[in-house]
Amino acid sequence: MSASGGVKSLSDRAGFLILANMIKFAIGIVMPMILVRLLNPTDYGTYQQITLIGTSLTSLLVLGLPTSVFYFYRHIAREQVPALVMQTSIMLFISGALGAAIVYLGAVPLSHVMNNPGMASLLTLGAISVGLVIASEHSISFLIAQDRYKLAVAFEVGEAIVRVVLLLTPLWLGYGLLGLVIAGIGYSLLRFLVRQIFLLTRSGLDYTHWSRNAFVGEQLKYSAPVAAISLVGMLGNTFNRGIVAANVTPAMYAVFAVGNVVFPFATIFQSSVANVLRAELPPLARDGKLVELVKIVRESVRKLSIIMLPPFVFLLAHSYQFITVLFTHSYAESVGIFRIAVWELPLDTLILSAIPQVFGKTRVNMYINFAATTVLLISSYTLIKLFGFYGAVMAGVGTQYFSSTVFLIVVLRLTKSTLPRMLPLAGLGKVMLSAIVASLVSRLVGEVTSLGLANLIIDGLVFAAVFVIVAALLGVFTSDDRRLVRRWIGKFIPMVREA
Repeated sequence: MSASGGVKSLSDRAGFLILANMIKFAIGIVMPMILVRLLNPTDYGTYQQITLIGTSLTSLLVLGLPTSVFYFYRHIAREQVPALVMQTSIMLFISGALGAAIVYLGAVPLSHVMNNPGMASLLTLGAISVGLVIASEHSISFLIAQDRYKLAVAFEVGEAIVRVVLLLTPLWLGYGLLGLVIAGIGYSLLRFLVRQIFLLTRSGLDYTHWSRNAFVGEQLKYSAPVAAISLVGMLGNTFNRGIVAANVTPAMYAVFAVGNVVFPFATIFQSSVANVLRAELPPLARDGKLVELVKIVRESVRKLSIIMLPPFVFLLAHSYQFITVLFTHSYAESVGIFRIAVWELPLDTLILSAIPQVFGKTRVNMYINFAATTVLLISSYTLIKLFGFYGAVMAGVGTQYFSSTVFLIVVLRLTKSTLPRMLPLAGLGKVMLSAIVASLVSRLVGEVTSLGLANLIIDGLVFAAVFVIVAALLGVFTSDDRRLVRRWIGKFIPMVREA
């Protein structure tokens, strides 16, 4: 497999996941825009606190098992695949039950810690959602490992649409935050049932004697370091955001949460590419084809830079307009937080943390995350004391740069490569230059209409047009990029054919 051919294949596969994540992101942006209009700041802040608890526990209690699926699916014999499905499902069901119990029993103390005693009854109900989400978190990993990318997209997009309908309906009917939480339970139950039934009945596998081929210990040995990463990450994230929640009102926490709106966008593309690499690169690492592996990683970074760096520059240049138009002027205080948080975007051109996992060295990720969490805890405590909730965002972003630097050093050693070979430095510079020129031009447009949203869209269109022109002049786009774009346009517009 040539590097270019491999990249083309990986680009198409990642494209399906990116498409799903783009739709989910669009929904993820629209949902907060609607929620801040249907809920008062106190209720919206409470909802964000409930979400913080749920996502923190989920990241910990999935135990790294969904990630382990990518590795083992390519390393075990065919007759062991049913065992991989069943043992993963059973372990996550048990873990989900544990998560639900933790939230249920800890509802009152958690509510008091977050300076929001009224949240306890809602947390008690939300415990069910946490358990069901954890128990069904591995299904998409199996679809990707089986090269069923279109089906994975169908699941992701379908679930996102159903979630919006189910969550917003009780709000429109006037049932408020309680209705929103109950609707979340209904969505989680539906998600769990559909995913599990499909995984167990539509995979074409025979589960009759799966237990004879079980390898629970081996899977846990691989996933334990990933789980430890989630643990220290949860501790750092909980401390970082939890200390903010414990020292401000729910309404002020809503301001903090809105300022962090960029994060779902940042992970759309990187996580899609990283999951494809986790599924596809282990054979190259196993066979010692390091040159080919490095070429694929380098090309992935180059493509991600074209996608991620322009939004970073645009959002930085139009941050006030972005927050106040989408979330109303009631959240103008979120702009300062947003301007700090957006600096994480450049890091999402990199997919470095997936590479040690490709080599089966999950302990490396664990050690790096231990160090990063230590940095986060120290910097969070110090900077929050000095700058309030701005310090929490500064500590989070700074820690991301620290861990990315360490990962880069480790990856260069694992692949026996150098920085210029791993990263397309000249290409990254050209993309940044193109984006800066585009942002300057878009800033000159000003307010063309009396509608803030229309002005933001116009500025975005001007930015995109200028970026494409300048990037083309600087040679940012390759012939492979143009073929890829035509190929994807052709998937939706039959008249378009690849040259």
